[in-house]
Amino acid sequence: MKRLYSVLPAVILAIYATVGNMGHFSLPIMRPLSLSAFMLMLLVLYRKRKADGLSAIENGFAFYTAFNVAAFWAFPQSLARVAAALPTGMLFAFLFGTTALPALFAKRYFTIYFAKKSTPEAVWGTSVFRAINRNMTWAWAGIFAVSAVITAIPYLFSIPGSVLAHIVFQLILPGALMLGVGVTLNRRYPEYYQRKMGIGPMQSAGAARISVPSAGNEKPYVEEKNMSDQLKVIAINGSPHGAIGNTSQMIQMIREALSVHGIELEEVILADKKIEYCIGCGVCLEKSSCWRQDDHARITDKLLAADGVVLASPVYFKHVTAQMKTFIDRSLRLGHKPRGTWKPGLAVSVSAGMAETGTAHYLAGLLGVYGAFSVGTFTAIATVPGEFLGKDLVEDRAKDLARDLASAIKEKRRYPATDEHLFYYLFMRDLVTREKDFMRDDYAHWQREGLMEGFPAYIQQQFAVSPYDPELRREWLKGLMKEEKARTKRETAGQDAGPAHAGGPGSARTCLELLQMMPLGFKSEAAARLAAVYQFVITGAEEFSAYLRIADGQCTYHDGLSDRPDVIIKSPADVWLAVSRGEMDGQSAFMSGKYKVEGDLTLLLKLRSLFG
Repeated sequence: MKRLYSVLPAVILAIYATVGNMGHFSLPIMRPLSLSAFMLMLLVLYRKRKADGLSAIENGFAFYTAFNVAAFWAFPQSLARVAAALPTGMLFAFLFGTTALPALFAKRYFTIYFAKKSTPEAVWGTSVFRAINRNMTWAWAGIFAVSAVITAIPYLFSIPGSVLAHIVFQLILPGALMLGVGVTLNRRYPEYYQRKMGIGPMQSAGAARISVPSAGNEKPYVEEKNMSDQLKVIAINGSPHGAIGNTSQMIQMIREALSVHGIELEEVILADKKIEYCIGCGVCLEKSSCWRQDDHARITDKLLAADGVVLASPVYFKHVTAQMKTFIDRSLRLGHKPRGTWKPGLAVSVSAGMAETGTAHYLAGLLGVYGAFSVGTFTAIATVPGEFLGKDLVEDRAKDLARDLASAIKEKRRYPATDEHLFYYLFMRDLVTREKDFMRDDYAHWQREGLMEGFPAYIQQQFAVSPYDPELRREWLKGLMKEEKARTKRETAGQDAGPAHAGGPGSARTCLELLQMMPLGFKSEAAARLAAVYQFVITGAEEFSAYLRIADGQCTYHDGLSDRPDVIIKSPADVWLAVSRGEMDGQSAFMSGKYKVEGDLTLLLKLRSLFG
């Protein structure tokens, strides 16, 4: 259905142009024809907008049909003559307007609509992705403008041979421009730009080749993908020793373990890159990108496009190296903008025996800047390159972490949110809200991504529905207070607050024995005028049903199922034994679903006061 809606606008225009030409664009024909084309176009585009959204091209079609209605109905002596003389030229003029004006005034680039369909979401916010689409949008705007001018040449210069001139200037020349320049641009420019920037074809990043139709053939839009299915992890190495250092050796341990799972790891050595210091100018908070021209943006684009992230640094004076700190500081533009996607990551650090765990924890906390969450930290102690303390254990740890990283990537697994995520969210939301006039781009990002809606929107996790019952809590508190008073009364009277019978329920070895002995520990004074039946359905190591009947101040045990139980307790045998012995908190076990209760929950709370 989406493909049909993409084709129909072009079909409507083709029919409109054909009928118009056959009728020589006469007013009696064009009035009903233009109105019909406009109404059909609106209907089709309304359906397409709901199904798949609209591109700038389709907006141009809508404006073009609206112009023709206005021309032939309201201005038959002026605009109608232009519309009849330059039907294709006017279409190109409107395509130029819907392509160039949003790019000029709102920085909305029309090729992004097509590129997003063939690239992973992780690359949409990268500077490379936007730069490619910006340049291609302006190139297409130029193509539309030149095509509009070409179609007007016979009209402007009164070239003889109207039929031939119409074919050449309205169809052949614009079509050749579209195919020769436009299609070639779509196919080659993304790869050319990436190679020019020194990052090669963006395989995992998914630079899209977008084929846009010419006005001559009016074919539907075709999207070609230039992507690889190879999963890729980018590791940032902050060691000035580069490939010969212990940090790089630890990264290689991870690489080898990942390769077993079919995942590629690329190591980026910061010491080999040009990365200037952050000077805290704040331009990136307003404009979304840094004005300094170096390697930082290309590296962060790789991180955002990767399937996994590794941040690695040796310890220099109880912290990361200068190279790593400079790289992190320059990531300010990303630090205030939580990413729309989450990917797994690792933090790696090595020291001579001090602060590697703290440094790794610091790096793990910064993974979120690049849209990642930590699946663990990889640390080691070493001095001379390769002389790791417990090297076999270090290598085993690398394999374990690589396995977890690979599983998280392939299964798109997430870890539960932590207090650190919550603190970051609360702090950053407050900051970008207070400073929204200065941090304009950051604030716009939070609004656009819906992050202001709350912490669950940021972490993309929802609170589970809880069986919590406020009445149950009140009854639990009443039971605690009543038991406290009873214990105080017994202690004051010199009574032993221990079990009522030394050989009672506390000595039971099985759940069946426990229930059979419970009448021995029954506290009749706590029962008052209580009449109730407690049904137990025990599973797990023991499989049986039994119930306790309380009436007239007495408690009796019975095998099987009661006809009219007041409360039914369904529990594994080991869980109920642990609860009865005080080894497991009964309320917590119930709230976490370790056992289930049906019927009157207040009777469950009375068990504590009814039995010793």
